[in-house]
This record gives sequence, C-alpha cells and structure tokens, in this order.
Amino acid sequence: MPTGVDFEFVRTEPQARAAVGVLAAVWLRGSDEPVKPELALAFAHSGNYVVVVRKQGEVVGAAIGFRGADVDGPHLHSHIAGILPQYRGSGLGYALKQHQRSWALQQGLERVVWTFDPLVGRNTYFNVVKLGAALTTYYVNFYGAMRDGINSGDETDRCLATWRLSSSGVVSAAAGCFSPADLGQARADGAVEALCRRSDGGPELAATDAAIRLIQTPKDIVGLRQTDPALAHAWRVAMRQALTAAFADGLEVVGVTRDLWYVLAAADIVESTG
Repeated sequence: MPTGVDFEFVRTEPQARAAVGVLAAVWLRGSDEPVKPELALAFAHSGNYVVVVRKQGEVVGAAIGFRGADVDGPHLHSHIAGILPQYRGSGLGYALKQHQRSWALQQGLERVVWTFDPLVGRNTYFNVVKLGAALTTYYVNFYGAMRDGINSGDETDRCLATWRLSSSGVVSAAAGCFSPADLGQARADGAVEALCRRSDGGPELAATDAAIRLIQTPKDIVGLRQTDPALAHAWRVAMRQALTAAFADGLEVVGVTRDLWYVLAAADIVESTG
C-alpha cells in the first residue's frame, strides 16, 4: 500500500460529489459528470462499492461499482474507476483494485467485471498482467458516442474483463507475483501475428486460425484520435476484427508483453502449461 493513502467509503453527499468530481477530471470531462452525485450516493446507500481515494488528505481517485448477475451468477460490476493522471505509475490504481477485490470477497462475490477500451494497451497490460483478469468478450460501440477528452471522436468498442477473485493467477497477482508475456517464447510456441503495426504506424491484419495469436497495439491511441482521426478509426476496425475473430474461435487474451503485444490462446492451454 502506498504511504499516506486512505480508502474512504462514500456515506455522504459531499463524499459523493468528491468521487464524481475526481472521475470527471480523470476522464477529462470538465464539468460534465460521468455519474450524477445523487446516483453515486444512491449506489453507496444501497450497499454497493463507492469509494474515494485520498493521498495525504487530497482526493486523487475514486471507484463506483454495483452488484450484477449473469449466467455465471452474482458479481460486482466495476462501472468506473480511476486515479488522477499525475499519479500514474504510483501504485495507487493497483491498490484501489485490490481494495475493491477485498471488499467483493467480503461480500461473498467471487467475480468483478468491467469494460474497457482494448486499444489502450497500458490498460490491457494492467488488467491482464497486474491483476490477472481474463478478456473473453468484445462489444462493438458499447456506449455509443462519448464526449470526453479520451473517447471523443471514436466508436466506443469495449472488452469485458472478468476478474475471478479466487483463481490462482489473481491470488498470485494480489501478492505482487506477476510477469509480462514473453514475445520470443510466444513465437517459439507457434504464435502467429493476427494484427501488427506497419512502419507508417497503420494497422496490418492477417487472417489466421492459429491456436496462439499475437495482436500489436497502436502507439498512443488517445493522442492519435486528436492528430489523425482516420488512422485512429483504422486501428479501431482492425482491432475489432482481430479480437472478435479470436474470441469466436474460443481464444482469450492470456498475456501482454512489456511493449504491449497481446497474446491470445485457449484458456485450457494456459492452465495445462501452468
């Protein structure tokens, strides 16, 4: 746990406003609140996970999640969570998710799920490598048009992250034991490139039915949306095609390299090889 950090469960209207305000800052929304404070307070009041993160008293992050259920049973849906950009790399985001995991387990929930943009490679690395979550489902334009400083001008395709809280990989990650995928080893194991980055920065798709596949990510998709929207859209379409094809073939994103290549394989292959 980083020093001087407190996790404060939202109980009052000022706390709810603090949570919503910092999340608006994280998503560069200005005064456009991602969730109404009264709704955040209602979530908290009804027994859901609504937390403010303070570092030496300053509000630096927050998370809002609510209970859900699907064919696999009950879970916590982590709707929105974030730490101010200036604290990126400080360990606060990891600490926040581990706090969320502990709370969910105390509530008898064995899964936490959330959606995120798979074009943002650092987030995929965090979810898969640092947390041990699995990525198995792709949603096309999930939220429709969004007008914030991160998503504006792009379709909001999302991947579903499923965090199985008592799985061996997640337990190891919670203990600080994690490692990125090895690109050379993946190639030695027969991995084939399904999507790579050309020398001009554009995406190059390759049709493949390989059991292990590699997908490369664009450089700084958030910046690319501002400087070259057409190229950003080309990456959106290419990532959509590569991931939906892999998921349809029963593969998952099971690893991410330090330079943000995604490794996809069947989950049972990963389990059998340890």
